Amino acid sequence: MASYFNLTLDTTAPSGLSITLNDSDIYTTTTAVTLAVSLSDEDTNGYQMKVWGTADAAEETNATWETYRESSSITLPAGDGLKTVYVKVRDAVGNETTAASDTITLDTSVPTVSVTGPDKSVISEVKGFNTAIINFMSDVAFEEYKVCVVASSSATQADGTVIPTTSGSTNTSGSEGGYEADTNIQVTINGTDLETASSGDGVKIVKVFVRNAAGTWSVA
Repeated sequence: MASYFNLTLDTTAPSGLSITLNDSDIYTTTTAVTLAVSLSDEDTNGYQMKVWGTADAAEETNATWETYRESSSITLPAGDGLKTVYVKVRDAVGNETTAASDTITLDTSVPTVSVTGPDKSVISEVKGFNTAIINFMSDVAFEEYKVCVVASSSATQADGTVIPTTSGSTNTSGSEGGYEADTNIQVTINGTDLETASSGDGVKIVKVFVRNAAGTWSVA
């Protein structure tokens, strides 16, 4: 019987921990997001991780150790705003990393547009009788807008045809970003441009759509 044995001392924590939420998206419109975790270590056998800043664990003290996974689905806390998620990893003998974190903004709001006008209900393509003016604003800041002819008042932005500006219409679309909430935008619609968007005489349903920073378009 041998009078000796080998015992390995390992005091080195896993290295290179980093995390990303939803492929580094800035915004999410739902509380369900994907958490990606990566390490420099090639062998992660026996590793565990702890996740907090979620609906299940607001603080580290609420989190429990679970099997290490490179990808998992987590649920953010309810309520719009900036969310920060934290992860720690430990190896098979308990050596822990420091916490890594990533942020994402939850925005579940749907913009609401208010339109004033038009200043006249019938226009033609005759100079002096060929323009109508509307004004609109949104209840939230937005990044893009478009003024479209639609088939029904409940139509979405994907179903609309943007009124062009070829013949003198103005401000029928914009994508410069940074439009503030409750800022008035005036739009001029020219009869010839309206005809281009929707040919033929008759009543046209014109609807304004705005898109917020999270990518959500107005509907109502």
